[in-house]
Amino acid sequence: MLVKAVLGSAGLRIAGMGFGFLVGMQLARGLGADGYGVYGLAMSIIALLTVPTEFGLPQLLTREVAAAQVAGDMGRLRGVLHWAARSSFLISLAVAAVVLAWLLLSGRGVSSPIGKTLLLGLLMVPIVAQGNLRAAALRGLQHIVKGQLPDALVRPALFSLLLFVVPLVFIPLQPALAMGLGAVSAALSLFFAAWMLRREMPNINSIEVSKVVSSRTWWSSALPMALTEGMRVLQAHLVILVLGLMSTVAMVGVYRVASSVALLMALPVTLFNIVSAPIISRLYAEKDRSRLQPLLAWVAIAMTVSVLILAAPFLFSGNFLLEKVFGPEFAEGSTALSILSLGVVANGSFGANAALLNMTGHQNRVTRASGISLALLVIILPVLIKVAGMSGAAFGTSLVLTVWNFLMWRDALRLLSLDTSIGAFLRFRKVG
Repeated sequence: MLVKAVLGSAGLRIAGMGFGFLVGMQLARGLGADGYGVYGLAMSIIALLTVPTEFGLPQLLTREVAAAQVAGDMGRLRGVLHWAARSSFLISLAVAAVVLAWLLLSGRGVSSPIGKTLLLGLLMVPIVAQGNLRAAALRGLQHIVKGQLPDALVRPALFSLLLFVVPLVFIPLQPALAMGLGAVSAALSLFFAAWMLRREMPNINSIEVSKVVSSRTWWSSALPMALTEGMRVLQAHLVILVLGLMSTVAMVGVYRVASSVALLMALPVTLFNIVSAPIISRLYAEKDRSRLQPLLAWVAIAMTVSVLILAAPFLFSGNFLLEKVFGPEFAEGSTALSILSLGVVANGSFGANAALLNMTGHQNRVTRASGISLALLVIILPVLIKVAGMSGAAFGTSLVLTVWNFLMWRDALRLLSLDTSIGAFLRFRKVG
């Protein structure tokens, strides 16, 4: 199952990676360093706003749907799907309304480029949340590749197409226009995800099944996952926000390009976490530890090797590649990119630690690790940026990412006696 899911996901993610990279090029070249900085700041704020709207529900949905399918409990499966969608939609409306009122009452919605960009970005808040829920449900139903299709391929492909057609035919690209086009592509991706989910649930739709709702239990499980996701997103975007306060929007634009490339390198980590999570949940529910530990070992080595392959060109020729792909003004981000690359490699070597803890009911430990690493980042980030600018920001990000992974790896080993790191694979090879 893992091999099939990985091969299908790899092809999907490689295609999506190409479109995502193309989107980054289109935005960087179309907006320039200043415009891309404005867009990047707005996107960081929008990303933070999606955290309460999802509230850890995608991770919870994957776990609960997989467990309900194993148990044959169609009532619980139907109940958690409807409960998650309704809860997320209501939270999304509340968050969007509050931010919209603040923008309009303060005059920022019409007085500044970032205000206009944020105004259009609010459209993405409920759309992205609903799309992620449907994708998570598909993965929980063991349609792992299909569950990645809307966000990994459809959305970036449509965004790239719109970025090409609209500025060519209508008006030049501006940050607010780019954000609006992103919202359109997210909406189309949501419709596609909803259509696929309806197709994959014939049993629930064709027979009379009463919904089983355990709101209190689900909220108690979702809360630590929401806190974890919130801290993860805040950790990822805090650097952009602090750079925006302590430097220029041009530097923000350059760093965002470097961090986007680093995110590209981390694609295998994301891929294997998404693929392995529902399989981990299923094996743990079946109490099949004899297959679970080898799975974790193979995931770790696959993550590490894949990340090293993607990182190597940028470690040795980052300056040249950034200049040729994104433009001369972005070449100064090469040092920061090299530091971020090393952090991504360290991240991959710890394996699917967060996925294991979340899928086995130890989500509180992930939350704890995220809180410690976020607190560390808040303490060291302003000092590092003041001393070393973008390079300091990159070093802080990589250090905190390593601390986060180490804490979760240690908890998985202590609580579950399961090793998620590359060390598990090396020990298996030695025994063999």
